[in-house]
Amino acid sequence: MSDPRFFPESALVILRQTSWDPDAKFDYEGMSGGLVWSDEFPREVIRACRCEDSWAFRYILAYRASLIRGEPREQFGVVWDQLARECPNWPGLRPERQSPALLEHLNAKEDRFVQELEAFDQSCQQTSQDDQRPEFP
Repeated sequence: MSDPRFFPESALVILRQTSWDPDAKFDYEGMSGGLVWSDEFPREVIRACRCEDSWAFRYILAYRASLIRGEPREQFGVVWDQLARECPNWPGLRPERQSPALLEHLNAKEDRFVQELEAFDQSCQQTSQDDQRPEFP
């Protein structure tokens, strides 16, 4: 089994084939706390990582978010270095995707994610409370 901090070779093969799309859209990935663009991770990459028990696709997003914030989280830097070495043309390495200019977008998307998660949690708690109420004929 490969080291779960790194992309397995099967994922690297696919990542080497990705190309930059100037019209790619970005969104927030809540488990990593980072932004992800539509041209970065074909589904097959995620599948390849999961088959090898690798979370590298989340670690790379977490590291990039830390770069955007100006506070590099070095524990995730090894996967960044791996992709820079193994897949230098991967769109996610582009300088504009790690720019502090994205901080406002990152924070806004994170705030929205947290609000939606809290609303979902409240809904679940309410449902749980409703289920515990006695039923009367």
